Amino acid sequence: MRIARRSVIKYLAAGCTMTVLGRNAWAQVAGPAQAGQIDIDKAKAEGKVVLYTSLDTQIVDAINAGFKQKYGIDVQYFRGGSSDVTSKVLAEADAGRPQADMVDASDLAALLLMKERALLKPFKSTAMDAVAKELRDPDWTWITDRLTQAVIQFNTKEFGSAPPATWADLGKSAMNGRLVYFSSANGDGAPRIYTLAKHLGWDVVKAMAATKPLRVQTPQVITQVLERGERGAGFLQNDNIAWRSKLQGKSTDYVFPAEGVPTEVGACGLLKSSTRPHAAALYYEWWMGAEGQAILVKGGKYSSRTDVAPPEGSTPLSKLKLLTLDYAEYKRDKTKILDQMASVFGGEWGN
Repeated sequence: MRIARRSVIKYLAAGCTMTVLGRNAWAQVAGPAQAGQIDIDKAKAEGKVVLYTSLDTQIVDAINAGFKQKYGIDVQYFRGGSSDVTSKVLAEADAGRPQADMVDASDLAALLLMKERALLKPFKSTAMDAVAKELRDPDWTWITDRLTQAVIQFNTKEFGSAPPATWADLGKSAMNGRLVYFSSANGDGAPRIYTLAKHLGWDVVKAMAATKPLRVQTPQVITQVLERGERGAGFLQNDNIAWRSKLQGKSTDYVFPAEGVPTEVGACGLLKSSTRPHAAALYYEWWMGAEGQAILVKGGKYSSRTDVAPPEGSTPLSKLKLLTLDYAEYKRDKTKILDQMASVFGGEWGN
């Protein structure tokens, strides 16, 4: 898959700081520091892996099933939005009772914060060579696993041959009471909304908010609402969820608006505090390896690996105008941005 990766993560480097890790720092890290040091017998003896993730549960279940079949190791996981995952990791770290071995979040800012808090373990995966250097931490504490595009999903019975095709279409008065979008009370949907506002202007977002859209907690619920015909169109929906609904023959379809599509960089990393370092590293390698990423793509996600093709029937990322988020700016101005979301849409948006 050929991707214009510099355009995908135009501002990514601004959110990353490189730390030179000396020999002593490596010596303090428990367990394997690179893939070649994983002991499979020790991994099996450790018995399980605990994952915290924001990835779609259907994809997680499929990845875990493949791992269990190959290695006989169970995977237990907590699934929530990126904000939920981050809050859980930080709270457990502050309490001195960390539980997770590996963390995965659809918001790269979550991994950057965990790195800043020195919670992530440097680990050199064999996948590093298959992922563009701009999409992985130079200190090896995290690596991008997926790219999620925010699309317009719609009910085909309601719109027929004339569905909304642009973000501007969604702000027209004809859309009053017909839209749905997602964001939990923690503001999980805020990054993609802010990305749209940053690139196309707040007026576009305010126009959509003026239609009184229904707010739901997760992207999965957007699709459920559309499939039931309760609303006509969902904005800033996960492309993989829209893709799967269409593939299943539901009365839905989706479009990548020509003005640009917000893209979210999802990433994963190992926790320093893991008491199952070999099992965790083995799972990390499975997740980022060709087999794990193939399962990810079967679920409709775009892999970060250059040697893995896009989902079946999906538009190559190189043919889309991708709108990226400045993670450093978002992290710095998050409180102000969430206050703006509350002002525009109403409701709780976290802090």
